[in-house]
Amino acid sequence: MHSSSSLPGTSPSPAPQDEINLFDLWDILVRFRWRLLTVWGLTIAAALSYLALATPVYESRAVVQIGQIGGKPLHSPTALALELRERYELDEKDRSRPLLRRVNTEESALILEAEAESAEQAQAFLQQIVEELLPLQQQHYDQARALKQSALDYLEIQIQRLEEQIQQLTTDTQSEVEEAVKALALLQGGTLQADLPTLYQQRLLLQQELTQPNSQPSRVVREPTLPRQASSPRTALTLALAVMLGGMLGSMAAFFSEFARQARQRPLTPS
Repeated sequence: MHSSSSLPGTSPSPAPQDEINLFDLWDILVRFRWRLLTVWGLTIAAALSYLALATPVYESRAVVQIGQIGGKPLHSPTALALELRERYELDEKDRSRPLLRRVNTEESALILEAEAESAEQAQAFLQQIVEELLPLQQQHYDQARALKQSALDYLEIQIQRLEEQIQQLTTDTQSEVEEAVKALALLQGGTLQADLPTLYQQRLLLQQELTQPNSQPSRVVREPTLPRQASSPRTALTLALAVMLGGMLGSMAAFFSEFARQARQRPLTPS
């Protein structure tokens, strides 16, 4: 019987030829280095051409705090953001610049972002949007505050009338009148006295609601910014991707060239 193990003194079987040798790969890259560098350079040149021809886009950003009355916002931030999106057609495609790009909400504030082809134009366009928004918000604030103030004024009149009635009833009980009249005056005075603390509490609450920070108009927390550099195209990112992609494509071109060379040198197998 033959044993499957190698006999003493025999040479070991040759290593498989399918293993990847890093030195061989390096030799391929060196052999076709000019092809690799050509593809690499063309990729970077294409990226530079894109950066030179692409229209720069600048973004300006502003933050508007929505006004409130009595601790409650004048408008729902979500509803106001939706109104602005509809007014400036944020969902429409192929809009010409300058344009309002985004309207986001954060608690009771609106975050507005506009873009244009120059930094000054983006800032001026967003400033125009803010100047159109604030007067409308101020009008709503004045109306809401007027209603609260009217309620406070009416409450003040009620308190004043009750105090006058109580004073009059106190005078009646101290004057020389019949006992039945005095008893009735005391009863009415006690009823009115019981109503006063509730009215005082309501007046205090209204006064607190009308004071800051519970009541304040809409205001600009952050003025429209003047962008220092374009948001698109991103030069550093574009060049970094071009360098990586160019290296990959150049290496693939070198390996394909080696494959083609070996295919040409391979002898044909007779049929």
